[in-house]
Amino acid sequence: MDETYHFGPFRLIPAQRLLLDADGPVHLGSRALDILNVLIQAGGETVSNSEIMARAWPATIVDESSLRVHIGALRKALGEVRGGNRYITNVPGRGYAFAAPVTRGARPEAIEPPPIRPAAASNLPRSLAGVVGRADTIKALRGQLDRQRLVTIVGPGGIGKTTVAVAVAENAGAAYPEGVWFAALAPLSGAGSVATAIATASGLTPSGTDPLSALTAWLRDRQVLCSITASTLSRRLLPASKPY
Repeated sequence: MDETYHFGPFRLIPAQRLLLDADGPVHLGSRALDILNVLIQAGGETVSNSEIMARAWPATIVDESSLRVHIGALRKALGEVRGGNRYITNVPGRGYAFAAPVTRGARPEAIEPPPIRPAAASNLPRSLAGVVGRADTIKALRGQLDRQRLVTIVGPGGIGKTTVAVAVAENAGAAYPEGVWFAALAPLSGAGSVATAIATASGLTPSGTDPLSALTAWLRDRQVLCSITASTLSRRLLPASKPY
């Protein structure tokens, strides 16, 4: 029988590398899943950054920025919101801990998970509601993608830039047979982490001292779309095309 960990609306089955919620399998990268398992196994104790990286990236040297990116992805997948559910806490100078109550159980039989995305590979966030009143904007941005490689959406915080960007990426998915990827730069602390964040979101494991070269080499012969969330950091680092 497979050991199962229950917390909130989720069930983690490490033996099957599977995280479930009420709607079925939760789309989560393998590293983020490893990190979640490490934290849950610690039983609420703080796990140092070095120990998490050693267990999630065995025999691989990675920068702590990779850990921060995956922690951010994990928090997003668990639906953490400010003032709401909080599963993972950061202990400054020490590491991370799993803060939610966890119960252990066993399932009498293995779960056969249905495919999460039978179409092209993607890590786009799941839409909780339809996009209202933005059809013309989405259509215009989709047209821009057919004519240029970079489209930047700018505007005040809270107006729905990320929602529109994800909707455009979903609409354009069929045109990018090798994947549509979503990268969040907000958790990053410096420009040097950007290439690592984008590579990680695309399913790569950047190693060595030059993740930008590795990412460039991987992208060179592929037809993919990257949707990168706007933030103070990304606006400083990414050139703008026609704003919407």
